[in-house]
Amino acid sequence: MFVACHLFIGLILGLVIADHLGDRRIIGFSAFGAVLPDLLDKPVGHILFAGSLNSGRIIGHGLLFLGLLLIAGIALRRWRGSFLLLAIAAGVASHQILDAMWATPVAWYFPLLGPYEPGDFTGYFGNAILAEVSSLSEWIFLLASTAVALAASQNHSRLGHTLIRAAVPLLVALTFASLCAWAIGLPESILMAGAGPEEYFILAAAGAAGVIGMIRYRDNLGGG
Repeated sequence: MFVACHLFIGLILGLVIADHLGDRRIIGFSAFGAVLPDLLDKPVGHILFAGSLNSGRIIGHGLLFLGLLLIAGIALRRWRGSFLLLAIAAGVASHQILDAMWATPVAWYFPLLGPYEPGDFTGYFGNAILAEVSSLSEWIFLLASTAVALAASQNHSRLGHTLIRAAVPLLVALTFASLCAWAIGLPESILMAGAGPEEYFILAAAGAAGVIGMIRYRDNLGGG
């Protein structure tokens, strides 16, 4: 999955957790955790180790990293009563699920299955940006992310709720289109650059989860 999708699901996950714990700060921390693996791994793998590793799914995409975050989060919860680090861990977990890391077991279970496997990417960041901007799903997730972020803000909640009313039907359409693409085995399309059947299914699941979350927890975003 791409950045806007990860960010959106992190926001929705944070919204769910914040509703149960009564701490709206969790929304932002969960969203940060949802993009943290790429913020960590892309520069390290594709810049620092471009000549040898050249992979963007390494440390932050592994269960070891997630496990350490969970342990630190549990410790912080017991010592300080704070769930914020656990919210980051929840966001990281959502990232790994959306990236279907079980399909890359060497990286996901590192170091149990041996060293990371080197990638073969030429002009990674340029191609990644092109893939992002050419994927219709990313623009929809970006709109939805903006809507949730603004609705969670005390100063811009009314605008956020207005954008939510626009984003929900777009997410419904995206979910339906992605399910159809998955069912018929559609190759790469405008919905998502480089997508295959598994990506379309995950895309549909993300869209559906977003619709449910935005409707179910809308009243907990304030304003509106």
